Amino acid sequence: MMIGAIVGVGVFGLPYAFAQGGFGLGLLELFFLGGLLVVLQLMLGEIVAQTPGHHRLVNYIGIYTGRFWKWVTLVALSLGVWGAMLAYMLVGGTFLHLLLSPILGGGEAVYSYALAIIASALVFGGLVLASRIEYLVVGALLFLFTFIILASLPLVDVSHYTTLDLKEFFIPYGVILFSLSGMGIVPELKDVLGKTYRRLLSPVIVTGMGIILLLYALFAFAVVGVTGADTSPMAFEGLVPDLGTTFLVVATLLGSLTILSIYMVLGIELLNTFKFDFNLRHKTAWFLVCAVPVVLFALGMREFVDIIGFVGSVFGGVLGILVALSYWSMRRRGLCRTHHCINFPAPLTWLIIAIFAAGIIWEVVMVLLT
Repeated sequence: MMIGAIVGVGVFGLPYAFAQGGFGLGLLELFFLGGLLVVLQLMLGEIVAQTPGHHRLVNYIGIYTGRFWKWVTLVALSLGVWGAMLAYMLVGGTFLHLLLSPILGGGEAVYSYALAIIASALVFGGLVLASRIEYLVVGALLFLFTFIILASLPLVDVSHYTTLDLKEFFIPYGVILFSLSGMGIVPELKDVLGKTYRRLLSPVIVTGMGIILLLYALFAFAVVGVTGADTSPMAFEGLVPDLGTTFLVVATLLGSLTILSIYMVLGIELLNTFKFDFNLRHKTAWFLVCAVPVVLFALGMREFVDIIGFVGSVFGGVLGILVALSYWSMRRRGLCRTHHCINFPAPLTWLIIAIFAAGIIWEVVMVLLT
């Protein structure tokens, strides 16, 4: 469940981000930020374990930081999901274009709109259909990454790993945060683990994130090793000349189906948020969820790496700060004096907050300057 909730389209931007600053630098940032996110998820796990009742991320943050920050969380989640759906439109349109344009013709934008229309129809159907295909989707996605890694290894050029450009240090930051986002799965794990959640929640978080970080590192290693400085923003276009037609068909077919389904699941999650937290009617919530990414796409927001970098840096950073503050508030309330809690030192909590705050400020300033 954890792997399925976190692994997604963000991983396709990692090789390009790594290639810009240098593979070694990108790998260092991946494991450093991955470690911070493991700590945040463990903090959230403590909040989930120590708080009576069954809640979700928005309510947990509201309990410990107040009603205002609960609404901030809702806004950050909504904007983050819309940004992710826009990114899925972009990548899905690229996959469908590579797969179908030799037969049907047309530009990438046409296929992006087609994917959004099909996914929007599925979003209207609700969560039942999505839940039935979740495991197939995760399996297809993991098979796709394994296929790409194994197909790329014989073509790896070691010299592609030796470049370093410190001026591009910040490019991987937001992409990595976006690709590792998914803290909302932690409350779900409590329900799945049942009575064993106090004992198993932390090991599941550490193991799941360890597998994801290893998968991401291998994927970036394989793609950068083949395409080097020519790595494309969505990874796949640059691999097609080297890996051939079979790779093109398998990768784009699996990628298109996977992205369509994940787009649908994201849309359904946000639709239910609007319905249950904002009390909107189903049709109104559906229209709002599905219209925003299409409008943003129509307005020209089509730079994949820029989009996922902004969403990861800003909205991912905001959620990370709120989780850290909620953990700190829980500790100060004395709840952990009567229950055993993982004791993260205060300097670590404030270091995480400072890093995410600096990332938000930097990203916003860069956007304003450009």
